[in-house]
Amino acid sequence: MQETITIRRVSPDEYASVGAMVRAAYEGDYTLNDEYLAEIEDVAGRDQISEVLVAVDRASGELLGSITVPLPGERLIEDTEENEFDVRLLGVSPAARGRGVGRAIMRHAAGLARTRGLDRVVLHTGEQMVAAQRLYERLGFVQIPEREFTIEREIGPLRILSYGLDVGHSDESPSNGPIGVVLGAPRGQR
Repeated sequence: MQETITIRRVSPDEYASVGAMVRAAYEGDYTLNDEYLAEIEDVAGRDQISEVLVAVDRASGELLGSITVPLPGERLIEDTEENEFDVRLLGVSPAARGRGVGRAIMRHAAGLARTRGLDRVVLHTGEQMVAAQRLYERLGFVQIPEREFTIEREIGPLRILSYGLDVGHSDESPSNGPIGVVLGAPRGQR
């Protein structure tokens, strides 16, 4: 039986739960500094200047994953070009891994990019985030070496990789694939 999820904008009463879920997704696999972990947990702050989307199990209401996308006409990442749609902080609940949630969220992001008339989804990821890189590559993302850089940290340098996926001329719907994605009604403007 196919699992069905809804991808929609986060609601304010979910901010703390989503922050904790994404932190658990990152913290369990990667060594991150306190400043970045605090940014991950600041869902309310991000949702004021961008859109935090959540994947929710339709049957149980369980939060499965999250991603941050820009508001229409905005950018999240400094090196994003005008025809690109940048995403940040994809996180899947450790309990929901292996269920295709990350794939569904990324397909939804590609659909949003196309809906907004943009040609490419772009993102940055740390070199240690190997599972995320495998997901992106399976979805057709390719590295953008000229956008990669190194961050100097107290715990040692971290290479930041850049990936992009051309979506502007694709017929693929964000709902294609083994998980049916049902788009929730967008939350009203604040």
